[in-house]
Amino acid sequence: MKLEKREITLNESDSLKDLLFFEKALLNEYVEALEKVKRKETRETLMKLMRETAEELFLAKDLFDKSMGKS
Repeated sequence: MKLEKREITLNESDSLKDLLFFEKALLNEYVEALEKVKRKETRETLMKLMRETAEELFLAKDLFDKSMGKS
């Protein structure tokens, strides 16, 4: 059996789909961490990071929808 060399390329929508997956995973990790922290400053930092990540997620979702031809 001969192995074929194939060129694998990612298109824009694949890259955006990966980004959405990782942004969601990061957001979930922030939630997990938020349940465990005790210091007020750490909670505030996590909340700030969650907001920034959520904004990035919304931007990536809009770009993904646009690349898929959705409005």
